[in-house]
Parts: sequence; C-alpha cells; structure tokens
Amino acid sequence: MTTLTQINQHGVLGIPSQKSCNGFIDSYHKSPIVTTREIYTHRSSNGHEAQLLETPVITGEAHLDSQSFQKALLASDQRVLDIRSKGSCPLDLHAKTLEGLSQPSGSKFLPSLLLWDNKGQGLYGDILETKHYYPYRVENELLEQQIHDIGKKVASTGCEVLLELGAGNMQKTTLLLNAIDAHGIQLTYYALDVDHAELESSLSGLEARTNLQNIKLRGLLGTYEDGANWLSTAQEVRNKRKTLVWLGNSIANFTPHEASELLGSFTKLQAGQSLPGFVLGIDGCQDKSMIECAYDTPGGQSRRWIKYILEAARNHLGPEAAELLDDDNWRVEGGWDAQNLRFENYLSAAIPIACTIGDTRISIKRGERVHILRSGKWSKSDVGSICAKQSLDIAEWWNGLEVDYV
Repeated sequence: MTTLTQINQHGVLGIPSQKSCNGFIDSYHKSPIVTTREIYTHRSSNGHEAQLLETPVITGEAHLDSQSFQKALLASDQRVLDIRSKGSCPLDLHAKTLEGLSQPSGSKFLPSLLLWDNKGQGLYGDILETKHYYPYRVENELLEQQIHDIGKKVASTGCEVLLELGAGNMQKTTLLLNAIDAHGIQLTYYALDVDHAELESSLSGLEARTNLQNIKLRGLLGTYEDGANWLSTAQEVRNKRKTLVWLGNSIANFTPHEASELLGSFTKLQAGQSLPGFVLGIDGCQDKSMIECAYDTPGGQSRRWIKYILEAARNHLGPEAAELLDDDNWRVEGGWDAQNLRFENYLSAAIPIACTIGDTRISIKRGERVHILRSGKWSKSDVGSICAKQSLDIAEWWNGLEVDYV
C-alpha cells in the first residue's frame, strides 16, 4: 500500500486504523500560528558558485496570460535559481568526501549526494524501470488511484507555494500539478534539486507534459538547508501559504531521529510566517525478500548505481584518489537490517588501500565497509512518532493496495 499524508496547523483530519500502509500522508502542525514556511532538497553540485538568496522579479508578469507567462518564465535565465549558500556549503563534495573517508574504521562513508548528478540520476532511472523496484510502481499506482482527492486536499489549504524536495524527473509531479490546477487556485511550483542540468531538463519535460492554467514552474538549485534558508528570507514567498512535497520514500534515507529533526527545521525557521503543510510518500513494506529484490535488482542496475559513487568521488577528489577509488578495488554489499527496519548499502574494500590526498591521509583495511545509502521502511506508528516529536499531526492517509507504503 502507499499513503499520502498532509500536515499543517489545522490538526488531524482523519487517520486510518491499519497497522501500516504505503502511501502518502497529509499532516498539519498543531500550532495555530499564522506565518510562512520553508523547504529543503538534495543531490550534487555541478560547480556553480552560490548566488542569490532572493528571487529577482521577472518584469512583465502582470501583462501576460497564464500560458504566455509560463513559457516566458521557462525560457528566462531565472527559471532555475541558484540558492546555494556562500558559506560552508553541504555541496562542497570534495571536503565532504574527504571527511567521510577519513573517519575511523566502521564509520567511513561516502556522501550520497554524489549519486545524484546527471549521470547518477540516469542510472537511478534504470532502476525505476525494472519490475522489481516496487516503491516507484506502487507510489505511481497510488497517485493514479487517489490523485483527485489528493489534489483537492492540497488545493483546499489555499497554498500559494508548492515546493518539491528532491524533485528528480518530476514524472509523478505531472499528476499532482494537473489535479491541483483543475481547482483553479493560483500558485507557484518550485522544484528543489542539487543538479542544475537535471533540474533544467526535468522542468522542460514537465512543461511539455502539462498545460497548466494556474500554476507557474520554477527551479531551486540547492540542498535542504539552502531551501530552508531561502524560504525564510526570500521576499518572493514570504507570507505565502506553503505546502512541501516529498515523494519516493526519500525521507527514509535518514534515520527516524534525523527525519524528525528535518521536519522540525521546516517549522522552527518560520517565525512570524505561516507554517507549512507536508505531503510525504513513505514505504512501509517490511517483506525482506521483496525489499532485497528491489534494492539489489537481479539485472544489476542497483549495483551499477551504487558503484557509480566511486566515479563521482574521483571527479571531485582528482587524480590523487585514482587508486583509492578504482572500481576494481571495491565490492558492492548490502542487506536488510531487520532490527532497524532499513536496507543498507555499502562498498567493501577488496584490498588494503592507503593514500594521501592533499593533507589528508586515508587508510582502509581489506574488507572494511564504507556506508553509501539507507532506505528505511516505516510503519504508521513509526511515522506518527516521528511527527509527534515535532508537534505534527497526521491529517490524512491515502493507502495503496499492494504493499505497505506510508
């Protein structure tokens, strides 16, 4: 099953009694404070310098009809805003990669953002096309079954800003925007992602697949943290009602504690502004064989994607890392962690490796694991606990039929 959940200050609108489900969640913050909301996203940098925290106004908007303005906006240089921080930037993947490889044995990692450049997203797309990767298929089925109710629910909040975290290829976004557009509310859709080329391409594809009369399309280049800062400072969205969309079980790439803190950060930076609503897609399936087949696909697509992180890391670290990150020196490993209800992906060193990159000495033992990525599988109870820690209530669930997905 799949579930859509929405969260905002209006409280609980209705929660099903099932133990767990796959789908989307509609939740609302308990507090009645009227203020503004914020956003986050993630993936990887393509080397552009950080620029604006506020969106420049595009002249002539008031003189164009909806379709003309949409085309002008997409054609302008400002359809994708670079909101990356000028300070300590999570998209400094050179520093983050060195930090991860320098950790003590048992704690080493490579930042998963490395997987989300243009090539990495293409390899991930190969996974989505397999019959074994059930989360993508099940979530699509749920959207198709419940999209009119979901669109009505989002439209009923009167939101003026719809921000999607980790927007990716925006295929599922098409259904959601068409359903909301049918209700005639004027809003701006912002796609937050970390790869500029993919963001441009996906926005163009979204525009080509839709004929939106009431929704404008924009892109934001940055991380979750950049999105949060932008939402709290940009005049373009200040004092506007916002809904955040986070599909694909991406929230469960974090631990439950991290996910709770992340949701809380969306509301804590909202002083004097209206609180955000959230639409989340969460996988609650806990069938070990189904999960392992989805995350270690029989055709090898998953392993190719995970191993691509070595190439991406070499691109950031340069020639000094060539031997350390040589594909032949690593093996893909992973499996279901029943205790923590998540699938973990690692790379394991096939030989002992040592090298110096800049001033950083890195030593890795044979068989030592480097963590790459996790995907949690949470029940309704888990999701309720995550939200409750931030005074968030589940307002509504939309459930799929095949597997648990909240």
